[in-house]
Amino acid sequence: MTKKLAIYLTNTDRSGWDKPYADYAVMTAQLLAPLLPAYSIELFDAVMGELPTVPEDYDGVVLTGSIANVTEQEPWMAELYKHIRRLDKAKVKLVGICFGHQAIAHALGGEVGPQVPQVGIEAVTMVQAPDWMQPRQSQVSLLCGNFQQVLSLPEGFQVLGTQGACAIPFYAKGEHILGCQYHPEFSTDYMHLYTDYVADKLGPECTDQARSQLQGHHDGALVGQWIANFVLA
Repeated sequence: MTKKLAIYLTNTDRSGWDKPYADYAVMTAQLLAPLLPAYSIELFDAVMGELPTVPEDYDGVVLTGSIANVTEQEPWMAELYKHIRRLDKAKVKLVGICFGHQAIAHALGGEVGPQVPQVGIEAVTMVQAPDWMQPRQSQVSLLCGNFQQVLSLPEGFQVLGTQGACAIPFYAKGEHILGCQYHPEFSTDYMHLYTDYVADKLGPECTDQARSQLQGHHDGALVGQWIANFVLA
């Protein structure tokens, strides 16, 4: 029997500044589909309220990143938070990337807030190594574009990795929730375009730093494998 993975698109920016790149749900599907050949992947637009009626029918759910912030409540987010709480209660595999990572923490009682922006590539030191974290690697570098972070975790969550300017870049709850602040699904080329897009928010110094970082290596493929392993575990 084919298993089912749902990917919820949460990005609110539909202005087209990032054409010709795919939206974040498609990027995430492109990352995970080759690693989960036994899964049927379905895409849902959370911003437009197009979500599965029974999210518990899925074997896994992934929440994408977004330009939106959980600290700036928008009407569509209320239903997303309901789904997060339902999926947690049912112990359905739930993965959050960037905004998704923050939304899970927020919906289940954690704290999210503005922090110094991180745009470019950041290195995360893994402080725990669950069985699904294969191949093992004690430090991973990932593309990032975030202006807010998870500041405190809900009850029952554990920190999996740390980074100098981001206390909670990876977390887990039991065997069914995984959060990653950074972006394994992005490409370096996309991040160059994103950096140009947010340059006015960053200022010249941070923009130059981001562009310099983007010359380096990132472990998006490895972390994509970790996410697939987590879904399968």
